[in-house]
Amino acid sequence: MLLTIQPLIDLANTDLELQTNIFSRSHLERQIDTARSVVDQHQKLFEQKNNELSHIINEGKEVQNNIQIQEELILRLDEQVPKIRNEKEFAASKNQLEEARKMLGLLEDKMLELDMKKEDLDQEIDSVNSELTESNSAFQEETSGLLKKQEKAEKKIAKLEPRRNRLLKKTPQNIKRFYERCQESGISTPVCAIQDKSCSGCHMVLLPQFVNELMANPNAHKNCPYCSRILYFPEVEEEIES
Repeated sequence: MLLTIQPLIDLANTDLELQTNIFSRSHLERQIDTARSVVDQHQKLFEQKNNELSHIINEGKEVQNNIQIQEELILRLDEQVPKIRNEKEFAASKNQLEEARKMLGLLEDKMLELDMKKEDLDQEIDSVNSELTESNSAFQEETSGLLKKQEKAEKKIAKLEPRRNRLLKKTPQNIKRFYERCQESGISTPVCAIQDKSCSGCHMVLLPQFVNELMANPNAHKNCPYCSRILYFPEVEEEIES
């Protein structure tokens, strides 16, 4: 094959290999994301339960502080009430003492409720953390091979993209514009070989004269009359007689 058509063929082959690796990378990313979603669900639940625990702990601190305030008030009133001689003041202090003891009882009940919630949450967090650890281990095991394939595809893409740019610069401007228009319209293989007297892109059978013209000049190229792809006749190695 002469050099004038070869860069175009090389560009087409490079593009095909590049697109294959890009598709492979996207497919691997979806597989990895699907596997990671299970871990993410457990992680989200673990964080949610820890936030609930933090809220209960903070609420418990506030309740404990109020319990301490009521206990100090009750202690002060217990010392003060017996010393009061005025009947009106005695009754008022007595009522205040009863209210303080009632409030203390409510706060202690609330504290008990919070302690029970905290105990339940601690157990839930231990269970969720165990599930998170298991799902993370399963994710690592499941995706270790996928991540290696993804890394391989990334390296291949990084190698093919500069090669494609170099080959594109060698392509004649009119063919380059056609080539890019085809790819923009969704034709991933704008350059195809003739195979079995047909276009290998759209698989339509070509006229014998069309095939013969390209066969007679392997360095020539023409547009497919059906799909407009650039067609060339591949070099055929001559059989060596024994």
